[in-house]
Amino acid sequence: MLEIGDPAPDFDLEGTAGEGRGAYRLSAAAGRAPVLVAFYAEDFAPACRSYLEALRDTDWGSLTDAIAVFGVAPGSLEDHRAFASDLELPFPLLVDHPGVDAQFGVQRPDGSTRRSAFLVDGRCRVRFAWADERDAPGEEPPDVTPILDAVESL
Repeated sequence: MLEIGDPAPDFDLEGTAGEGRGAYRLSAAAGRAPVLVAFYAEDFAPACRSYLEALRDTDWGSLTDAIAVFGVAPGSLEDHRAFASDLELPFPLLVDHPGVDAQFGVQRPDGSTRRSAFLVDGRCRVRFAWADERDAPGEEPPDVTPILDAVESL
């Protein structure tokens, strides 16, 4: 898993953009504002739902001038769009086709993605890293306080 100070692998992924679709490049987004890259295993899974709801309910705007949040998981754009709509997410969900989760070190041996979060700064360096190490994460959301502390320190 990537650690604080490591360079974040750049990616260019397709994702949800309201009712449409968009292309999202990490380096371009990080050049404008810090980016929280939030990996999750699959759309509509209870543990992933609670994780994304916790991120949705966080008031990122009160912490800094701007921060981008990208949810990243395998699956289809159509499923991501339905999941984002169901949760009323204010941030895009990106389709992880080329194995970005493996580049960040959060792909499990069985190929599934571990719930995790990486805060990437304007130099594309990791400023915060967290991964749920449990084999079967429960439905309770992770504590987002350490993420908030990292954002405030930027």
